[in-house]
Amino acid sequence: MPLERDMEMEFKEQGFRDWSPGLSSRDQLTQAAFVGALGGFRSLVASVYHLKAHNSFVKKNWGEVERYRTVTASLQPKFWSYWDLAVWDMAWNAYGYYRGEAEEYSDDFKGWHIENIIMPTYLQKGIDYAKRGLEWLPDDYRLLKVIADIYDQKMGNAEKAAEWYLKASRKPEAPPHVYRAYAHQLTLCAGREKEAYRVTEDLYRNSGDLTLTLLRDLERLEDDIARRAARDMTYEQLRDAALAEDAGYLEMASFAGYLLEVRKDFSAAVDIYEKVAGHSQAPTFYRRKLAFLMADHPKKAVEAYQMLKTLALSDPAALRREDMSRIAQLESRLGIAKQKRIRP
Repeated sequence: MPLERDMEMEFKEQGFRDWSPGLSSRDQLTQAAFVGALGGFRSLVASVYHLKAHNSFVKKNWGEVERYRTVTASLQPKFWSYWDLAVWDMAWNAYGYYRGEAEEYSDDFKGWHIENIIMPTYLQKGIDYAKRGLEWLPDDYRLLKVIADIYDQKMGNAEKAAEWYLKASRKPEAPPHVYRAYAHQLTLCAGREKEAYRVTEDLYRNSGDLTLTLLRDLERLEDDIARRAARDMTYEQLRDAALAEDAGYLEMASFAGYLLEVRKDFSAAVDIYEKVAGHSQAPTFYRRKLAFLMADHPKKAVEAYQMLKTLALSDPAALRREDMSRIAQLESRLGIAKQKRIRP
């Protein structure tokens, strides 16, 4: 009896006492395979049906792929990879196959039916597989993330993607990039700009990992803050906020934008942007803004080019890909020798 008790505890710890095939699995398994599963060979049987699923994938028989993936995951429900493969086959492989079909029949009803009925159905099948897997693996961030990926990459639903990336980021083993994905999706959600800025700025100040996406998102959000301030505040309010002793760089940037866009006062705008760029808390992309603003002024073009060159060497992430064409034009105007030009 002690031996049997210890064995039973070990079986429970290993997950061999938490499962019995459901009716759907019984319907799809052959009788011999079902008996094998009950006899303790479910891992082997799952491997066989995993191979069957792959063979059906090669033949693009998506109905069989779905059936075999269901059996495989049901036999080994605590094996993350089987759920992930099921999601991938539905939401990526089958979806991609039918996307090609839709393009082939783009001018008739069949193409419309594939694009609007069949393809969304397979996306939902992928989400459903991931949610079923989460019933067995509630702390696995990867299944939460794969749902977020579908909403992001396939559906373009930033609200839902942000929701699921946030859930995934809260799991114990979630890597930092999952929370960054949440922050990025948040910046795409209309009406949530303040929340998005709070999260994005916190990442910029405290994460220690300044990715290109993070910098672009922060710049876009701060541009929006400055535009709204210039729209909603009077000249006097903007001026007083920017020139206050404890003024922040965003107050200065808002005033500079107003001077440039509304008052068309180039010199005054440059003076304020110089203060912004020199502010200890200001991100480096403000130096980029200042440099390109100065580049349009003949008397300041040389100084602007030196600033851009310094940025390209010390902080290349501050420059955008499209900036290189503007820099090349500036170099041509200044007659910079080819061997001394900034390289992309």
